[in-house]
Amino acid sequence: MRALISDDALETSKLLVEFLHATYATRRKLNVGSTAAGSGSGETGVSERSMSEHAVRAAIHIYQHGDRTIGQIAAGLGISYGWASRVVEELEGEQFVIRQRDANDRRVVHVRLNEGALDRVEHEYALRGEAVRRALEPLSERERAGVRHFLRRVIDLTREAVPATR
Repeated sequence: MRALISDDALETSKLLVEFLHATYATRRKLNVGSTAAGSGSGETGVSERSMSEHAVRAAIHIYQHGDRTIGQIAAGLGISYGWASRVVEELEGEQFVIRQRDANDRRVVHVRLNEGALDRVEHEYALRGEAVRRALEPLSERERAGVRHFLRRVIDLTREAVPATR
């Protein structure tokens, strides 16, 4: 017999899913393109094209954690190794990342952010951080600590319940 989920747990779970959907939706806004030729102002001309949601998530993940392997990106985003490879190809094509084979094991590919894309990734990361700051602002320090504790616990228990893929 399955245990019933409490109304609180169900509502919280729905809110977490909505939070993820809202976060992923806003990640579509990271525009790609090259520097405008001949502008003379030093500003970057950015095309209207946007990267895929996974590519933006991967760029932010690399920004948060530093150089990563394809496998680490896959595990960090909860996507397959093959999909992570495609995402890195997209990021490399848009000159957001640089790939480099490991000197000791040619099967391992290290991925790092291209310094030319750092400003754009930092901007997107800061936008999300500002939304979190505003949401936490009315809470006491104890309440903010409770939120962080809760989120860490959900992440840990979810990872225990659902084994990571390659």
